[in-house]
Amino acid sequence: MQRYQTVARTVNPDSIAAFFTQSGTLFEPGIRPIHTRDSIRAFLASFPGVKVHVATATPDSIEVYGRTAYYWGAYHERLDFPGQPTSEQRGKFVAQWVRQDDGQWLIHRMFRVPLP
Repeated sequence: MQRYQTVARTVNPDSIAAFFTQSGTLFEPGIRPIHTRDSIRAFLASFPGVKVHVATATPDSIEVYGRTAYYWGAYHERLDFPGQPTSEQRGKFVAQWVRQDDGQWLIHRMFRVPLP
């Protein structure tokens, strides 16, 4: 997750999407679920010029069941979108990671819930 957060701060859609399985899904209230690595890449690329000042993920718990791990935690982001005021979001998330045959762990599903 630390490597994912480091890449998230670069705002590189290809690098971020590479952390997801081919059939990965990104869920967040207010947007339709985004299915597949290519769709996640396209979604992230739809925000040109965004600058990330803060992107953190703090674990609450991690559960491992064989080749699947659930990473429960809290996130904090501070972003600048061109022509808009700085956006700051905090919330909870769960990421389901799946170990691939080559031993690499990839995100299969990530669900984020912004909190007021």
